[in-house]
Amino acid sequence: MWTVVNLVDRFSDRYDFFIVTRNYESKGDRKPYTTVRSSAWNTVGAAQVFYLSEQDHSQRKFASIVKAVAPDAVFLNSALSMPVVRFLSARRKKLIDPIPVILAPCGEFSSGALSIKPLKKKLFLKYAKTVRLYDEVIWKASFSAERDEIKAVIGSEAEVWIAPDLAPRSILPDFEFQLKPQKVPGVATFVFLSRITKKKNIDYFLERLAEINEGSITLDLVGPVEDGEYWKRCLEVAAKCSSNIRLNIEADFIPYEEGLQRMIRSHFFVLPTLGENFGYVFLEAMAAGTPLLISDKTVWSQLHNVNAGWQIPLGDTNRWVETIKHCVAMGPDEYRKMSLNAREYAMGWLGDTATEEATKLVLKRAVTSREVAVGND
Repeated sequence: MWTVVNLVDRFSDRYDFFIVTRNYESKGDRKPYTTVRSSAWNTVGAAQVFYLSEQDHSQRKFASIVKAVAPDAVFLNSALSMPVVRFLSARRKKLIDPIPVILAPCGEFSSGALSIKPLKKKLFLKYAKTVRLYDEVIWKASFSAERDEIKAVIGSEAEVWIAPDLAPRSILPDFEFQLKPQKVPGVATFVFLSRITKKKNIDYFLERLAEINEGSITLDLVGPVEDGEYWKRCLEVAAKCSSNIRLNIEADFIPYEEGLQRMIRSHFFVLPTLGENFGYVFLEAMAAGTPLLISDKTVWSQLHNVNAGWQIPLGDTNRWVETIKHCVAMGPDEYRKMSLNAREYAMGWLGDTATEEATKLVLKRAVTSREVAVGND
């Protein structure tokens, strides 16, 4: 997760980081890594990383890791993933000594995210509240909207700190507009670069494309498949597109740098997501001079104001179709302005020191509470 990479990059001069994570790429690619040691600590950049093998996913294993590291605080990125639930369960059973826990749900409590497998999530959250799984957790929200989502799910008494996800120090520092493909009226290239899951909602965009039979449109659809049934649905919709729609499908993981190059080579980035709390991919696309065409289930509400793209309600299908047609009809001068605006907007985010200061306060809150507790002992 880029939020973890950037956290280490920006704070390793003040804190020692020990990261515990799975030893494979994603749900769609569970092959264990071969370049690191599983079930052991590895030095990765400025951090120590423990890659969990299949047999390591137990409460007692998490308890033993915490005991060995003896951290001043634990930072969790998810409220619903199984490793996090097992860690919190071990904590509840007192297999782990009292320790400050920061928890970033990463958009899992948004209405769009909760609408996927809703009964299962509703039952789990009811169970979590009953057994007080999240008691005394310090919640980290990326924006005020996510703070409200957390309080709606956990309760108004939840302690929530707002700290936007940390951006990298730079993205494509050598970018020049000349690297972008020429934009001529009647032709447009879109890129989707994300995990292929129901939450990302790419079938919605394919349905809109199926309504357009004019112009020359290319969609590069790239990302690992994490939901096979949903992917079948996407392919069925794609088959309905007219011959003026060209689909380049690469349903697989691609390296980060290659993904950035794909964005540079595209006119527009599309992601009709059901919910994102931040979305690094949006920042990366704009840094590549690629205006966004995204849903209103994101925090990037200023796109229209800065002329860097469109944030359109999913319920307004006509507006989606008309915007796609506008992208196709757009000429070189209008596109150049929008592309450079997107780049400038992204650079503004990267240079904003307020996000780092907000994260600094959350970390200080956790570590200070630990110091007070130890002092009281």
